[in-house]
Amino acid sequence: MLKAKRAEITYAMLLTLYALGFTNLFLRGSLGILGPSLTTEMQLTPAMLSAVASSFFFAYAAMQIPTGMLLDRFGPRKTLAALLLFTALGAGIFAISRSASELIAARVLMGIGCAGIFTGAFYVLNRWVEPQHVVTQSGLLNSIASIGGLCATTPLAALIGLIGWRESYWLFTAGVVLLLLAVAFIVRDDPHGGSTAKSSTTETLGDVFRGVAEAIRQPGMKRLIFVGIPLASQTTLLGAWAAPYLRDVHALGPLARGNVLLAMAVCSIFGHVLYGMLARHFNSIRWVIFTGMCLVIMSLTAMTLMTKPSIYLVAPLFCVISISTMYPMLAFAHSRGLVPPHLVGRGVAVANMGIMTAIASSQMLFGWVVGQFPLEPSGMSPEIAYRWAFGTLAVLSVAAAAI
Repeated sequence: MLKAKRAEITYAMLLTLYALGFTNLFLRGSLGILGPSLTTEMQLTPAMLSAVASSFFFAYAAMQIPTGMLLDRFGPRKTLAALLLFTALGAGIFAISRSASELIAARVLMGIGCAGIFTGAFYVLNRWVEPQHVVTQSGLLNSIASIGGLCATTPLAALIGLIGWRESYWLFTAGVVLLLLAVAFIVRDDPHGGSTAKSSTTETLGDVFRGVAEAIRQPGMKRLIFVGIPLASQTTLLGAWAAPYLRDVHALGPLARGNVLLAMAVCSIFGHVLYGMLARHFNSIRWVIFTGMCLVIMSLTAMTLMTKPSIYLVAPLFCVISISTMYPMLAFAHSRGLVPPHLVGRGVAVANMGIMTAIASSQMLFGWVVGQFPLEPSGMSPEIAYRWAFGTLAVLSVAAAAI
């Protein structure tokens, strides 16, 4: 009876964790579809749109270490429930926003709230799932989370077309509130009945940051952080700038833009699988990542040099970028080998912070470059502005690969 009861609780928690992963990637990627609507309705400049997009990732990166401390001190149930309050508040504010500053505040709150989702979910999996099934469940969590990214493309565009983007975000807010309640009443920290996970150590905040600094000083760690620069190209496009580019340069409507983003999201899922297979086949992480970086550079260079390319060429290039940048799990695995055992957690946190900061910075830079060119009479950014932005990402990616 007790075994059956534990299995029932475990299944309910797994469903809740899957919903958390879905929500994370959905909210992270939703601005990709919303960008053109927001720029038109609120008269956002390219720099403003980039600030709105990147604010989520800056907040997400800044919360990595505090989230780990909260999980150790209070356990995943209380930590995730508290963080989801920020997510719900951010989604609600986003739905009523009338200016760039309000959108940025909303995205910051959502970034804070989503920062602990995967860490907390893996925390629960490692405590409740049998060791031989942890990898399988982790992979399933990532796969279902990826569906959230897929739903932030064409399905979201269709929903916005039906009820509007503000009404859509009110639905998301309600969904987050329901998820918060599910976490509070379903998730349990420990299969033995514990509800709080107080750290058994006396580590201070200063000790934590000294450990992070020590992890950064490890040989190879600084170079690893730079791999986030080419990787950031995919999220810069899918999460912010592909849709405005497709509208301004190729005059695609919302659903057509959503279809291109959907193809990119599908290719991202394929890229995760492909990188794992290549790393095992060649027994190398470093050179597999380097090859991916080179493919990103080639694609960005092509986007820079071509004048008014066909959408039937642009879409495949965007898909190549999506596939080629899906090496974060390899980067995290590599980071574990760069640090001593007692710094493994901090090594992974540093790698994650580096990648998220690179994404946020790339989105900011892309928008800044596009904003240096005057708008056309139609109110759209000119093609040359985007070509310079693609070129900037290409140059930075070359520098990262050289390091």
